[in-house]
Amino acid sequence: MTVVSPSTFNPSRTRLRPLAAAAVGNVVEWFDLTIYATFAVYFSPLFFPASDPTAALLSTFVVFAVGFFVRPLGGWLIGSYADRRGRKRALTLTIVLMAVPTFAIGISPTYETIGVFAPIILVAARMIQGFAAGGESGGAMAYLYEIAPANRRGLYTSLWYTTVVAGIVLATLLGFVLAEAMSTEALSDWGWRIPFLIGGAAGLAGLWVRSAMAETLDTGHPAEPTKKRSGLAALLSEYPRETLRVFLLMSGSATAFYTFVSYMPTHLIKSIGLPADTTFGVHTVALVVFMFLLPTFGHLSDRVGRRVFGMIFAVGGAVAIVPLSLALAGVWWQSLVVDLALLTLTACMFSVLAVIMTEQFPSRMRAMGVGAPYNLATAIFGGTAPLLLTWLSGHGMGPWYFGYLAVLVLLVAFGLKKTTVDS
Repeated sequence: MTVVSPSTFNPSRTRLRPLAAAAVGNVVEWFDLTIYATFAVYFSPLFFPASDPTAALLSTFVVFAVGFFVRPLGGWLIGSYADRRGRKRALTLTIVLMAVPTFAIGISPTYETIGVFAPIILVAARMIQGFAAGGESGGAMAYLYEIAPANRRGLYTSLWYTTVVAGIVLATLLGFVLAEAMSTEALSDWGWRIPFLIGGAAGLAGLWVRSAMAETLDTGHPAEPTKKRSGLAALLSEYPRETLRVFLLMSGSATAFYTFVSYMPTHLIKSIGLPADTTFGVHTVALVVFMFLLPTFGHLSDRVGRRVFGMIFAVGGAVAIVPLSLALAGVWWQSLVVDLALLTLTACMFSVLAVIMTEQFPSRMRAMGVGAPYNLATAIFGGTAPLLLTWLSGHGMGPWYFGYLAVLVLLVAFGLKKTTVDS
């Protein structure tokens, strides 16, 4: 396997290729992940007994959460594989593991046709997707960190979440187009299958692009003797503080992300009462702004430091999240303003999150060092966010959820560490 050192990259040519490979694959994978939450409101009655629509939606998000609980396993196993065998092999594997179950959901028979086997297929597909997503995160962040010039790591690693959001934007935009072009009945009957079939097919394009990736060799740390251990035991014994720091960073960050980025359309439709087509239009505009803020703030962090953006998110979010959530209403412009405000706060954290986490670990355990605690926190907090918000909103206690989120966001401040570019 050919290994290319970042120091040998030509900035105008060589770096563009790995960036494109990481970007295309990441967009495809996050499109696949997002369409589940985006279209759950339509297909949930088809995979569970439809006598109680709220119970069916809750069941669908229980499956959503199940997918997250295998993410730490993916972060550990695929992350360890990436640290031992290379980023390219790991990232090629993850896109296959994402695309196949996405296509399977798109062609799956419903509960009416095959009974209990319908939710079983859904659970199995989500577990494979979760495993792949767990492995993708650490490997892709490490890859972007390792190809970046030392003075551009904030910018380069911010592209991880930029491409994540690009996949989410495409999924949300497709939701808007389908909601405009089709009736609610048609969407609920068969139209929801379209994005899953598109996502499965797009995985082939992502696989082709990633197969041409150059492997990386980190030069950000001094050369390390090969006798040094790697693996989960070494991570926990040698880097316990760093591992805990990543976990704290992700507790509030993951919950905010899956609340404001992924689940917001369903919340606006089901709890706020905004029409589906209006909701997808509002959220698509907000996500596009969010997507451009990420590299902008990431670039600035290379100049002014990471902590300033993290503290704006932690302290500002703790103060503003509850009142902003109460301002969501069934008026499009008001929901747009609130959505933009919440996503701007979130962009402060996610523009610097990847670089803060990857800077904690040496190359021999960077993918797993980020991937294992990152995905454990994401599973506990991010994966349960839609389920918890749906349940509390259904019982008239939606504001309590946003209070809980504000506390988690404040905890992020304890995970921030001063870095070499901080003043």
